Amino acid sequence: MSTMKSLIKAGVVAGLCTAAWFGYAAYRAEGLEEQEERLEQDGMELAKRQQFMMLRDPQLNAIPTGRLAQADAARRSLIANGRTATLPWQERGPSNVGGRTRAILVDRADASGNTVLAASVSGGLFRCTNFLNAPVSWTPVTAGLYNPAVTCLVQDRSNPAVIYAGTGEGWFNIDAQKGAGIFKSTDGGLSWSVLPSTTDFEYCQDLVQDNNGNLYVSLRNNLTALRGIMRSADGGITWAQVAGLPFTNLNYRTGRAADLEVASNGDVYATLGIFSPGMVIKSAASNGAAIGTAGTWVDVTPPFAAATNRCELSISPSDPNRLYVFPQDSVTSQVTEVLRSDNGGQSWTTVNAPVGVNNGAVSQNWYNLTSAVDPNNPDIVVAGGANVCRSTDGGQTWSTISTGIHVDQHLLLFTTSSRLIVGNDGGIFVANNVNEASPFFENKNNTFNATQFYGADFHPTDPNYFLAGAQDNNTQRFTTAGLNVTTPVVGGDGGIPHIDQTDGNLKIAAYVGNSYYRSINGSTFQALTGNTSATGQFINPSDLDDNAKVLYAGDDAGKMTVVSNLAATPGRAVRSVTAMGSREITAVRVDASGTNTVWLGCSFGTTSGTANKPQLLKLTNANATTPFVSVNAVITPATPGAAISSIDIDPANPAHLVVTLSNFGVVSIFETTNSGGAWTSVEGNLPDMPVYWALFVPARIEPNGAGNGAGGMMIGTDLGVWFTTSLNGTATQWAPYANFPVTPVYMLKYRASDRLVVAATHGRGLWTTVLTEATGVSNVTATRDFIRYISAANDRLTIVPGTLNNVRRMTIEVYDTRGGLVHRETRAYATAQLPTSSWARGAYIVRITGERGEVFVQQVVR
Repeated sequence: MSTMKSLIKAGVVAGLCTAAWFGYAAYRAEGLEEQEERLEQDGMELAKRQQFMMLRDPQLNAIPTGRLAQADAARRSLIANGRTATLPWQERGPSNVGGRTRAILVDRADASGNTVLAASVSGGLFRCTNFLNAPVSWTPVTAGLYNPAVTCLVQDRSNPAVIYAGTGEGWFNIDAQKGAGIFKSTDGGLSWSVLPSTTDFEYCQDLVQDNNGNLYVSLRNNLTALRGIMRSADGGITWAQVAGLPFTNLNYRTGRAADLEVASNGDVYATLGIFSPGMVIKSAASNGAAIGTAGTWVDVTPPFAAATNRCELSISPSDPNRLYVFPQDSVTSQVTEVLRSDNGGQSWTTVNAPVGVNNGAVSQNWYNLTSAVDPNNPDIVVAGGANVCRSTDGGQTWSTISTGIHVDQHLLLFTTSSRLIVGNDGGIFVANNVNEASPFFENKNNTFNATQFYGADFHPTDPNYFLAGAQDNNTQRFTTAGLNVTTPVVGGDGGIPHIDQTDGNLKIAAYVGNSYYRSINGSTFQALTGNTSATGQFINPSDLDDNAKVLYAGDDAGKMTVVSNLAATPGRAVRSVTAMGSREITAVRVDASGTNTVWLGCSFGTTSGTANKPQLLKLTNANATTPFVSVNAVITPATPGAAISSIDIDPANPAHLVVTLSNFGVVSIFETTNSGGAWTSVEGNLPDMPVYWALFVPARIEPNGAGNGAGGMMIGTDLGVWFTTSLNGTATQWAPYANFPVTPVYMLKYRASDRLVVAATHGRGLWTTVLTEATGVSNVTATRDFIRYISAANDRLTIVPGTLNNVRRMTIEVYDTRGGLVHRETRAYATAQLPTSSWARGAYIVRITGERGEVFVQQVVR
């Protein structure tokens, strides 16, 4: 994550803050004093607003992520009852890029130190059994762990087979993942189940166990009764709030809990304050069996020199009285001082701050701040923020020691005095010589595929070339088969990328808002003139018109950004679309059946104080100064305030569309067969979960591998990819792919030339599969004007195309009378001649398909 994130749209706060903050403040259900403390971060909140508005239940104005447990139960029930399918899904990677990692646990049951659990905040849990070797190999752990946002891990002190995992990232970063409670494993982390008493624990910041076996979790929940420090004395079956709001024996400051630490002598410490005044509290081991209970906590907050928010605490394992506190300055978010105690918090000494943890004048240590003390020397302490810094004299002097690793540190873990494990926004790194002046950090991300992609696109002819935009890990380029390494082409957050399907050299990568980068030579990307992160959504919806070389994208309410002439000298314009009213663009889909035609999914806003229903607009001269709205279709059965997340068009019928709505608590999928004149729910048996993307599967293509070429639809959801072979109104039957990761899928795309589907997941990288086609040849209605005629004569098969302007390539397949594939190729939509001299004499079926689902089938005789 870069500092730029906290500055997004800061210049437009005045115009947009009121509407955005009203909904978000209601969602958080916080007191006025806490809302005021957060106003300074409203630039960041406006970006986070996208996620909130796209996911919230409009009737609750909250995100009820606890419903994912019910949705996952429904998913597992369908699989158990055979209502599923398996496709040859291929994990593509990146194999060399990890994701944001806040939790790492070295399994005590393996004395060699090779067994390690690591958690990405949206990719879930991974397990490694060769951690000290190179290369490492990670295996995803998914059994029962339906929420991937694992942020903290703790192993039971008396039984190493018992491990607890807390979920939910509560630091207010714009891409924070909400949790679903605490999960427990009794088999060393191989399988998990949620603790029922914790399903309302939305943001588990830290998780520890004291020397008596009591569990503690620090929470940043919305409800005051479920924030602060919770304690369980029975393995997580029941919990009691022991430090929250209001405190009965401490001065009131805040109930948002952050860090938890247990000293080697049994003392338990906690820090409170997340964008609110920071403090440190302690429950001493001298409390005996009552340790950690309400009333046993005392305030040991250091005398900070400046107003402080988040506090990071570390304790020396060899000296339980040596404490270090790293406070985040409430104005600059820097660490400008470090407080050290040599007597368990009774008194404090100010030592120097490690400058390297900061990131410029305005830092983000509210988001990335961590520390650890050498297990054998209380004077050796490391701190992580932007970088990793080390002191060998108790905090008096510091040096930056992280070189060649990703920035934004979230976890530092000593396993020995010389070995330090680092978890950051780029995954996992290890220094085996951390005490040297310039330690070497080894990348441990091989197969730790936890990358959070927002979208992806494929090359028209290169089967292994993809672009994919990742949260905080660049726009990545894939060029090789299988699970493999990638290379970044544009840095920072990667938005929705595009590759021209008529000219594979023209590529577009995106940053946040309306910031785009173009490549016209297939490799080098240059920023486009007029780039801005201040308009549109944070991850801005867009689509590329391959024929017109025009990019259409969202902008602010009532507006659309148009970037034209992309193959030559691009021009940029912002067009007003008055039919949108106060709505904003949340989905864009170019319609190749028309010229300069685009569909817009419009969401949010109010009319006369009432939330708008989502709206679908069709622009038929979309790149004109005043776009013409040929269809203005409000989705009347939809819930007011719901958000359109995707639009897809039936390749065989441009009047047949499907839109998805990503909110909880709404009908998620609607179908129209008359360009929006009427809408039908096709949600069917889907559980209540976000649906991000819909993809039509053409006729004769098999989404379920059943051999019947049924066609249908695939959807990307918060719980993986699902499919149906028939849209049948409210009776539509959906089923999950049992062998696809249970992770959010933000985008699906289909390449007709080889029937490839690419899935961009937000937590498990990029995945692909190739759909099969029915081998039997049935009666097929030819697409009008697609193919003029074909003939077989003089040892040649001649194909003469028709007059469809929107077709650029065609796939030719020849089958014998037994259904065996004799020949297959993809080529330009132009007259073609295929040699047939090597074919046996007899009858053949020629099937020709276009990239948009056009079809022509005819029998010929050689």
